[in-house]
Order: sequence, then structure tokens, then C-alpha cells
Amino acid sequence: MSRQNSRYGGNTSCMTAESGGDMLILDAGSGIIALQEELFGRSGKSEKPVHILVSHLHLDHIVGLGTFAPAWGADATAHIYTCSRDSRPLREQIFGVFSPPYWPVAMTELSGANVIQVEPNVPFEIGVFTVTPFLAKHPDKTLSFHVTDGKKSFVHLLDSETSKMNRAEHEELARFCKNTDVVVFDAAYSVEEYRIYEGWGHSTVADGVALAAEWNCKHMLFCHLGRHYTDDELDSWIKDLDGEKFIMSYDGFEMEI
Repeated sequence: MSRQNSRYGGNTSCMTAESGGDMLILDAGSGIIALQEELFGRSGKSEKPVHILVSHLHLDHIVGLGTFAPAWGADATAHIYTCSRDSRPLREQIFGVFSPPYWPVAMTELSGANVIQVEPNVPFEIGVFTVTPFLAKHPDKTLSFHVTDGKKSFVHLLDSETSKMNRAEHEELARFCKNTDVVVFDAAYSVEEYRIYEGWGHSTVADGVALAAEWNCKHMLFCHLGRHYTDDELDSWIKDLDGEKFIMSYDGFEMEI
């Protein structure tokens, strides 16, 4: 029996950005498992550095790290970038959940990944990319990312409840999103269901549409879609919108900007 959401799929957050031979991975949800084999084959190991930007440490955004081969062992090639959220060492914050009784081995000890602490509003460079993290409107110190290669730009704005932003937060967000080529926007809930989950740190397609004109972004890519919605329901959210500007993502989606 086929799933009712078989076209959109149900992996949790993971996407890549590529330019000039350099690649970024944004978040390490369950989608990174298929990505690993696509990039590195059956062994899963990469000889080149692998750069992962982690927006926050909620399980749906890091669950794939548990089996992501470039993060394991002394020969690990993964570089993981995120901000610190408490007094523990950053490695323990990232990998602490992958320990007994929640995981069969203690990944804090077994991972040789290079963990790199970043700070909100402080840009840093990875290859051709300049990345500027900034705080999202989401629990537990979540980062959004503005990414540019000097020619094109996009904003990774998942897990952000834009309707709950105050004026200063709204103005800061607009500063990062205005005139970008793509805004990757959180659309976790329908407008009706959002009323139930208000305050959980997510947004809707309607929120994104309301902001798109203000930001003058060329494309808005809706992601972080609720797993329980059917293909037909997700289709209906954008059926009356400009299909060139407003796009619903799905597992394996690719876009050239």
C-alpha cells in the first residue's frame, strides 16, 4: 500500500548547498542517511572535509548524526558548526543524546568530528561561502543562516515562528531576507492546526506568503512539512500561488539558483 504522502516523503531536515566545488550540509535530520550513500557510497566515508551547519539540537535535526559515517572514529572528516547552549563542552551538547540508554554506544567519545562554536551575527567562511548565523524564533536557542557565495544568496529559516516576532526581531529578520534568491521557510502546520500548536516555534505557508512581498525574495521554498499531511493536502496549500515563486519541497528536491 502506498503512503498518502509518498510524493513528499517524510524525512526530517537535511539539505545541501553547492557552489564552486564546495558544499554545505544544513542540519542532520533523517534525510542525511540517504545523502550519505548518495555522496560517499556504501562505505559512507569521505576523504574530503564535510561541513554541517546545525541550526539547533532538537532530535529531528540531529538524529542522522548517529549513523553519519564522516562523524565517526578517529578518521572523521565532519566539521559541525553550531552555537553553545549551556555550560557543557560543545561536543557533549551535540552528541550527548547518542549515549546509553538512548543509544547503544557513547558517541561523545567515539566521534572524531571537529565541532566549531559559532556566534549569532558573526559571519564565518567555508570555502566560497560566507555564512551569517542569527537567532530564530524557536525554543532552545535555534539558529537561522544567511548563506552567500558572493553571487547568489539564500536564508535557511526553518523552525522559526515569524508571527511571534516583536518589531526588533522582525526588522532583523527582514535585513537578512530582503532581496535574497531563496528563503527556505518553515511550513510545519496548516493555518487551522497552527492554532493548536501556537508557541511551538513553527510557521505556515500563509505566514511565508505574507512576508514574501515585503522581503522581495525571488523564491520561497516551503520545508519542515508536517509528516501527517497527505500529498493532496500539501498540494492544496500552494495551488493558488505563483508556482515560480512559491515552491513546496519534497525528499530529493533539487533547485538551481
